[in-house]
Amino acid sequence: MHEMWCGTDPSGEPVWHVLTADKTSTLCGVDKEKQEEPSGREPTDRHCFSCMKAFQAALA
Repeated sequence: MHEMWCGTDPSGEPVWHVLTADKTSTLCGVDKEKQEEPSGREPTDRHCFSCMKAFQAALA
């Protein structure tokens, strides 16, 4: 089972990432421990394209 985590994209906008099995980083390489979840912003339905592409490949 994969878990989602709301982090940011390179521009600082919130996006949903897919976490690795150990939940310390994302499938696109973002270090979760070094990045805080965005606060004070509206919830997002945007997803990290790189994470979703890697997730799709893992399920294939």
